[in-house]
Amino acid sequence: MRNVPVWIDTAPIQKFPKLERNISVDVVVVGAGVTGITAAYLLKKAGSTVALIDRERVASIDTGHTTAHLTYVTDVQLQELAHNFGNDHAQAAWDAGAAAIDEIERIVREEQSDCEFTRVPAYVHVPVDGSSKKEASSLKKEADLAAKLGFDAAYLTSAPYLNLPAVRFANQAKFHPRKYLRSLVAKIPGGGSHVFEKSAASEFDLKKGRVKVNRNWISFDRVVMATNNPLVGLASTVGATLLQTKLSLYTSYALGARLPSDTIPEALFWDTRDPYDYLRIDRHHGFDYIVYGGEDHKTGQKKKTQKAHFRLWQRLKKIAPEAHVDHRWSGQVISTADGLPYIGENAERQFIATGYCGNGITFGTIAAMMARDWATGRKNPWTDLVCRRPKKNQRRNVELSSGKQRLSLLHDQGSACSCRS
Repeated sequence: MRNVPVWIDTAPIQKFPKLERNISVDVVVVGAGVTGITAAYLLKKAGSTVALIDRERVASIDTGHTTAHLTYVTDVQLQELAHNFGNDHAQAAWDAGAAAIDEIERIVREEQSDCEFTRVPAYVHVPVDGSSKKEASSLKKEADLAAKLGFDAAYLTSAPYLNLPAVRFANQAKFHPRKYLRSLVAKIPGGGSHVFEKSAASEFDLKKGRVKVNRNWISFDRVVMATNNPLVGLASTVGATLLQTKLSLYTSYALGARLPSDTIPEALFWDTRDPYDYLRIDRHHGFDYIVYGGEDHKTGQKKKTQKAHFRLWQRLKKIAPEAHVDHRWSGQVISTADGLPYIGENAERQFIATGYCGNGITFGTIAAMMARDWATGRKNPWTDLVCRRPKKNQRRNVELSSGKQRLSLLHDQGSACSCRS
């Protein structure tokens, strides 16, 4: 068995040099995961010069350890978002995820990326090891609200294969994250833009607009912090510390296993356990591949974490007795209290993105789109969604365009924060 993510094992990415000289660009992007690579790619496409830097290898840390579900369904139920923020704001959060999937699909087509992108349904179901009528009733309410807000959702008394009550969300997606990012990062170098590995940001100089990397300097007009666990950068220490107090770090565990062909429908699944288990099925020539994850806990709060994979294996065997596990790994998830990310300008000329709450690929893509628009002066429909916390007794309507539809977004009328507080 390999103790590395299957994505890293099956999709090598070319090596990029260390920074060894002073350079100047329009935007420096710190962190080469899904947010950083996508932001640098989009910024270059928009005409900016970019330096993408990472302290390790590209797409090897958080993004390399994902399970790559592409879904607009958030960890926090739609009912809870609607209760906390109102229906319009909850709808906008899910619309953002749908827009991210559409953007990924557009890039895949444009770059002819061989990354196994596929549209699939997702099923949120009651636990395999027992459930209550209350859980099924909650799922039915979730389906009803999602359908009311315009999403293709339906309650099922018996989900495919599992034969359990579930909500089916149509038109979600999955892909091979490293193959996708490999195609994007290759397009960044050249024309005044660069990608540097083994190049950590060690010091920021706000007055001169530069960052120290490997004893050299990158001069910039703007900086995008795409490290997920954000650095101080150009922000004040007090402000950066305050942001950190609003984030919680969790560890999640995953298994990769082979299955006989057509054992389980090609789809995404996750249950209503707390913490929940999640799986995805990929079709390959002559076999299927399952990625199964769960056992989340706050990082550093559990000992004997090696037992987490064993407990996952025991539950996987109940679902798919013929599964042959060949990879196992763990990853980290950064969450916020309300289930929505912090994305936006948190200091002069600095943009951050963090707190993706289990939706790293979709929220990371939205963050990259927002970073491009912020750096190039474009209007972005998602800015108010993640930059202000709405309150039901303090709200106003803002009409925004979301590609295929119009939406009404709610946010508070108090003083604007630098991101979402």
